[in-house]
Amino acid sequence: MNLKLISALTLSGFLAFVTVDCSNKATESEKLRSVILTSPVTAGTTTSTEYSGVIEEGRSTTASFMADGKILKILVKEGDRVRKGQLIAVLDDKDYQIGASQLKTQFDQMTHEKERMDEMYRRQNIAPNDYEKFIAGYEQLKLQMEMMNNKLEYTKLYSPSNGYVAEKFMEVGELTGAGTPIFKITDDTSLTANVALPVSMYLQRNKIKGASGITPALPDTELPLSIESFTPDAGNNMLYQMKLLIPSKYNATLSPGMNIRVKLNTIVADNEGMEIPVRAIFEQEGKNYVWVYNPSDSTINKKPIVIEGLQKGKAIEVKGLEENDKIVETGVKQLYEGEKVNVAQISDYGL
Repeated sequence: MNLKLISALTLSGFLAFVTVDCSNKATESEKLRSVILTSPVTAGTTTSTEYSGVIEEGRSTTASFMADGKILKILVKEGDRVRKGQLIAVLDDKDYQIGASQLKTQFDQMTHEKERMDEMYRRQNIAPNDYEKFIAGYEQLKLQMEMMNNKLEYTKLYSPSNGYVAEKFMEVGELTGAGTPIFKITDDTSLTANVALPVSMYLQRNKIKGASGITPALPDTELPLSIESFTPDAGNNMLYQMKLLIPSKYNATLSPGMNIRVKLNTIVADNEGMEIPVRAIFEQEGKNYVWVYNPSDSTINKKPIVIEGLQKGKAIEVKGLEENDKIVETGVKQLYEGEKVNVAQISDYGL
């Protein structure tokens, strides 16, 4: 057998081994059964309760100078719309201009002196310690000049956000300090519905599963609302404030101050039952089970359940599951304990 024939046989054998090995891996992957997962939901009765609320702007900010001084100009009035970064007021900056000019003159002189000191240092005509002291003084003066230029810029006040001027707190000619509010800017691009809740509803806030609202401005439209926050401290009237976001598409019609009727949907669970699809249940030796998925190793294990009540449509109430369980929804009778599966889909609980 010549050398070329031996090489050809060796190469063909290697390719056959690689092909078989890859084929085996592909076959192993194809053997994994694909499953659809879902999660159980708390069983119970949904109730609706209505509360009166008020539409408010989503966010308000105060605009204030970052420097002290006398107000020279106010360029907007209450009710004016402003955009973020728009110049809205100016301080008298004469003293800051003088200070900046003096520091600039000193810095220019010291810069010329630095050129001479640099040359002397290169020629070793000056002691290193003296040179370092000069450079430290030079850097300190440069920093002072930069700080004065910043203060000069701080005499201009720009709007911190888009919106409108809700309030003006000071007038031209008044002295103001850094951080003193000059304007209140209200961002009306996002609106909220604010509702006062009694303690009984506040304690059930985690059971609220949906919210909607009706306003006189849109009497035939039920606005979908989403919960933004709860105020944990009750006021003197023992009511807790709840804030809900209103979709931005209604901003053109709605305005802060309008009344809104908010409907809250809550689930009242009278037991520890969970609702799951009927098709997720299988029976073995007279007992009912579901397959629970383990994401750490992609395997499934059967978990016993107890059926409660009657079937409601495609769902049924059971006990023995947790809300964070992921259960196999279809094809449960073909699976076996500890089987490794491929998750094809995680469906929302929609029966």
